[in-house]
Amino acid sequence: MHLLLSAWFRQPTVILYSPNRLISVLHQKSQLAPNVVVSARPGSGKTATIEAIAAAHPDKRIGSILFSKRLQNETSHRLNKYHNSDVYTFHGMAGVLLGQVVPSDEALIKLLENIDKCGELPRWTSTPFDIIVLDESRDCNPETFWLVECFVRANNLRKGGQPARIVVLGDERQSIYRFRGADPRYLTLAPEVLGPISPYPFTEVQLGNSFRLSSSTVQFINRVFLGGEQYISSSKRGPKPIVLRCNIWDSLALARAISSLVKRYKSENCVIIAPSIRTRGPLQELTNALTRIYDLPIHVPPDEEIPLNDKVINGKLCISTIHQFKGRERKLVILLGVDASYFKFFGRGLPDDNCPNEVFVALTRSLQQLVLVHNDESKMMPCVSLDSLYDTAKIVNLTKRRTKIPQPDLPGRPLDLGLMLPKSCGARETTRYVQGDALDKIVERHLHVDRLAPPLPRHEHINIRNAVPSDLKGGFYESVSDINGLVIAAALELETAGTLRLLGRPSKGEVDETLPKCPEKLVAWLCRKACEYEASLSGYLPRVIQMKDHKYDWIKPGDLSLARRRLDSELVDSARKLDFEVEMQQQFYIDGQETQLCGRADIVHNSATESNDDMDNRTIWEIKFVSSLSDEHVIQACVYAYLSGSESGKLPRIILYKTSIYFERRDDI
Repeated sequence: MHLLLSAWFRQPTVILYSPNRLISVLHQKSQLAPNVVVSARPGSGKTATIEAIAAAHPDKRIGSILFSKRLQNETSHRLNKYHNSDVYTFHGMAGVLLGQVVPSDEALIKLLENIDKCGELPRWTSTPFDIIVLDESRDCNPETFWLVECFVRANNLRKGGQPARIVVLGDERQSIYRFRGADPRYLTLAPEVLGPISPYPFTEVQLGNSFRLSSSTVQFINRVFLGGEQYISSSKRGPKPIVLRCNIWDSLALARAISSLVKRYKSENCVIIAPSIRTRGPLQELTNALTRIYDLPIHVPPDEEIPLNDKVINGKLCISTIHQFKGRERKLVILLGVDASYFKFFGRGLPDDNCPNEVFVALTRSLQQLVLVHNDESKMMPCVSLDSLYDTAKIVNLTKRRTKIPQPDLPGRPLDLGLMLPKSCGARETTRYVQGDALDKIVERHLHVDRLAPPLPRHEHINIRNAVPSDLKGGFYESVSDINGLVIAAALELETAGTLRLLGRPSKGEVDETLPKCPEKLVAWLCRKACEYEASLSGYLPRVIQMKDHKYDWIKPGDLSLARRRLDSELVDSARKLDFEVEMQQQFYIDGQETQLCGRADIVHNSATESNDDMDNRTIWEIKFVSSLSDEHVIQACVYAYLSGSESGKLPRIILYKTSIYFERRDDI
């Protein structure tokens, strides 16, 4: 591994190495140094490989490009002692190459389109690299791969035409971003797709030994889910995986079994992973039981789309989706939803005779103990070997049934490639699995977007914390960014309408009875009620329970007042009528299927001004507490406009008001 770039001169062949063996073998190879494709199994040491390259080539400039910001930070910290190495995210590298900040995929797509139109290769003005490491190339889509091409060509020009060597790292079975256009063939066919921009031959090697997974877990994965293929190897000792056979709705029995495991490994070393965590179901009941009965500290992300916050999950049992936990590991990993139902709801277009990549990623997160929660009302995946499961796992039966787990159905069901509508769909969910370039084209072709105001200068920013300590002695923090957004909008509603529909209190009399008069107490009261209201919507109680003794005093009355006034100033109207938390819904019938499209618009502004024939006199305000607005936010707001306009036959105006912990900019559509 230390001399990956010395593994040269062979035609593309695949050899399985442990890292130590790889170091010694590659050290003996020719000095001519072709490119290398490293197929790295889960936990096999990709970051260590990058460090080894930097250590083995102190005279070479090494540039590494990674997808994850968290992994980029970790790798940069690890390589801090090597002055010959720079580590970028793809967006960070694009910012250096293109000479401007690239905050999102949408911004990157637009910049790449401009490059394509002008037909001129951007210049790499920094010191060029002798070795370029492309990590997780399996997650590349056409846009990010084209960016890689531009970067490599620009770097080579900066080197005076002497091409850099390329190291490609990744594991095709961990490619889980198909809905974003990711294609694992950018890894598996790296010699073919990178060949036109590099004159050197490619050699292919494998890091097959996992330092994360125990041999027991490896045997379980290989034999039960991978049909006996020895895809991963390990010499690390560890306990057999546990299969909890249960009634998934019996939260008390399941919580009792899981709590004993969590207490053994300690909460900070444990995670519960499911394909989805915000859909109402048994996971909420289980999580609440673990908190209320067993007093376990737990973090539930407020959104499935946002990355996990290391500060907030520290010390807690973490609830996470598969995608959120990718690239992470914990001692105890508990999996829910890994059964035949996965192909019904999440993998409808996937063949059921193979383990889905998402499930493979979830199975490979455990440092010590892997637990599979099996709902006895569902069958195992068709790709599962039940005989191997009984051989390689410990079965814990929490049901009254004494027979074996039923055999899974035979694989080979017809692929369900058509449209499948859920019974209901929220406005936010409509864009979740639409590729960024498709959203960009929708916005560009069908919408007119006006950007009304630039960011405020730094000294005018309102600094409101997005994470607050809930237990200083225990070192616990809670995420409150979603609460901040609710409170600011609720303060405006209270001031203008005297109601708090945004906090689930539609009656003015109900509000007047409990409203504190002191500004400090009022702000704390709003924060507490916002926290309780979010819990009622999501079904998760851990944050409310863990903040039961909190003063809810992180927002200063002056900051809340200023934030409310800024938002209020945008809504100035001599004869306005504002409605808050306006529910909208409509039934759709498509291809014989029915779904209810629904959502809640933050504010609907009804103007007294007469509307023209085409435009409604209403304006829909959608308030976003994010670092930047994306096409997803634009489309979501348009869904509200459609639901509103379908009643009157006229289109309302739409305004996105963007803020994170600061009020910075608003976008008018």
